Amino acid sequence: MPHQNLLLGLDIGTTNIKCLAIDPTGKIAAQADQRTPLSYPKPGWTDFEPEPIWQAACRTLRELISKLGSPGKIRGIAVSGVAESLFPIDSNGEPVASAIAWFDLRTTGEYAWLCERIGYERLFQVTGLNPDPMFGLCKVLWLKNRNPQAFARAKRWLHMADYIAYRLSGVPATDPSLACRTLAYNLAKRTWAAELIKDAGVDPGSFPPVLRSGTPLGPVTAAAASATNLPADCVVCVGIHDQLSGTFAVSGLAKEVLTDSLGTSGTLLAIAEKPKFSRTLPEHGLAQGAVWIDEPMVYLTGGLFTAGAAIEWFQRQLGGNADFATLTAEAENTQYAVPLFLPHLVRSLTPFPDAQAAGAFVGLRATTTRAAMFRAVLEGIAFEARAIIEAMETIAGQPRPAEIVTIGIPMQNRLLAQIKADTFGSVLKISPIREAVALGVALAAGIGTGIFANGSEAASVARRQEIAIEPDPEQVKRLDARYQVYRELFQQLQPANHQLARMSRGTE
Repeated sequence: MPHQNLLLGLDIGTTNIKCLAIDPTGKIAAQADQRTPLSYPKPGWTDFEPEPIWQAACRTLRELISKLGSPGKIRGIAVSGVAESLFPIDSNGEPVASAIAWFDLRTTGEYAWLCERIGYERLFQVTGLNPDPMFGLCKVLWLKNRNPQAFARAKRWLHMADYIAYRLSGVPATDPSLACRTLAYNLAKRTWAAELIKDAGVDPGSFPPVLRSGTPLGPVTAAAASATNLPADCVVCVGIHDQLSGTFAVSGLAKEVLTDSLGTSGTLLAIAEKPKFSRTLPEHGLAQGAVWIDEPMVYLTGGLFTAGAAIEWFQRQLGGNADFATLTAEAENTQYAVPLFLPHLVRSLTPFPDAQAAGAFVGLRATTTRAAMFRAVLEGIAFEARAIIEAMETIAGQPRPAEIVTIGIPMQNRLLAQIKADTFGSVLKISPIREAVALGVALAAGIGTGIFANGSEAASVARRQEIAIEPDPEQVKRLDARYQVYRELFQQLQPANHQLARMSRGTE
């Protein structure tokens, strides 16, 4: 029997493009994924090329639809994705350049120019963000400086999710959760910061309309229907930033819930009462942004650049490519003579943002085993999460969450979850939803097509029974003592890390 009233969520991630189809009860009817194509034009540079990204999205959709067999009625689709990576398109909708990856920091010169031209304080007071080279406006200026011909042709700047939605519908648009990651969005007024954008030498009209997540854009175009096998009457809806999409799926953006999302990076996110424009937030790596599903809301977030990436790094470089299960089994039986690990393999974010921070094992001895080192990696990730929660409370005045829910495939590992519960000293709930981001954006499509009356109804359909992890009192004491040592290491190692960074650049 054909499925009826299916909703599709397409997630354009850094590593994979994933899609799932759900019915109105939240049951998953089919899933598909493809690797996200990346290009590396120069050492240290990473780009998303528009056509390979589009083709991978099309393959993912075709695979999913083929798995449905008789697809029945696909009512709608919405797209989520990473922020800070923008495709420029011309007046005909054709891309004129690739998108710089969100983690690519080649835009440090543009960032410095913005801070001098606009001023750090104005950038922060308007956008609520700690100005940083990764944000979209810096990447717009990079194209202006490095490829002025392409910049002159660029009439719209679209995040990757918005670009795919545009290719599907022919309508350019974005939502607040993506718009607020450009360094060009007025957080208090909930609109583009037109004067700031003009002062940066960019046309404010080149940024797309900002609409509520789930807003219907229209049916798929004939060309998109042919490329994807989507039915011609499938409605394309405005999507959402991947972090907010996953949060919506597991918590419904409830104010009392803090979500701990662990993927390549790690993000802790809580809904806040209102924007805060105190410099103490960016000075400690806390960020804020906007989201709009039922009502406009503000969120507070802190992050770790390399969370799951630190685990993968250990597997690849020190773990003999052993799988996660093997390393975990070894680490479960190792609690003593464990070194400390700082997981700053790219840079540090919250609570001490530092582009020159570096990772480190501290306390290695001749008797240190692979198992002890891997456990140290897991503990380091947990310690960073605790530091973020403490910064939210002490720096931003965020109430202690009544509930902490984790999402992300690595969190399906009980050892990592137990270490986090013991580090936090509180119950930790593991969401069983493995593809929370794609699910969350499918729910947005459900709102846009009228399957769900609002976000509350959609979230109630999605939420699953979580697994509760209770803290072990003995381990709480042990890890608290280790955390007190850990929290001092960043500043103790900072001078050496900065000196090493200067040496590697040949400036010392």
